[in-house]
Amino acid sequence: MNHIKPAMARFPNYVCAVAMLLLLTAGPSAHAQSQTGSVSPSSARQQQTNEPPQSQNRIRTSSTVVLVPALVKTKSGETVFSLTADDFILTDNGVPQTLHLETDMDSQPLALVVIVETGGQGAAHLRDYDNLGAELDAVIGDVRHLVAVVSFDSKPRIAQDFTDDTDAAARTITNLNDGDQGAAILDALDFGINLLRDVPPRYRRAVLLITETADRGSETSLDDAVHAVSDTNTAI
Repeated sequence: MNHIKPAMARFPNYVCAVAMLLLLTAGPSAHAQSQTGSVSPSSARQQQTNEPPQSQNRIRTSSTVVLVPALVKTKSGETVFSLTADDFILTDNGVPQTLHLETDMDSQPLALVVIVETGGQGAAHLRDYDNLGAELDAVIGDVRHLVAVVSFDSKPRIAQDFTDDTDAAARTITNLNDGDQGAAILDALDFGINLLRDVPPRYRRAVLLITETADRGSETSLDDAVHAVSDTNTAI
């Protein structure tokens, strides 16, 4: 199991953080009218005159909540658990923001997408992933969960839709077949994150990415993949 090294090289080796901004927006409300007969041009103009300005039909809302999951490690790779909100600085367009540290995130439900490379160099390692049930349970922890499995070579595909049965997901991984010589890692990551967009918002989102380190054949750019990760608050 490897990481996408070009993406991780952008971050210091002692801090790995993924951020998201929750933007709650609503466009203009739909305006529908039922008509049983034809309307003359003069009547239509009269109706348009009587209609309220479009701006009166708009609903706008916003959110001041920004979730910033952060995993802080020392240079030797040990996780630091003793930090408080005062140890972090978060700015929005250069303006420092007030922070509140959530200490009980691990108790929230988890939606996990396991993305497994079946093509390229990944095909030679498929038998290494037999009997992953215990490992998946360790990753998920003792919380309500949903697990999906995505396989990919030159293109990604769903091997197992979301289920709360970890053993079923593990069996799906065990039975994956060899793919072609492609290794579209970023396309697979984007595919998995799009699946996570549909899970209920109370679930934390995570991706377990089992792949080689070199992408071959993706149409998704690295910048687009990074934006998708941060927009959905997904841990990898």
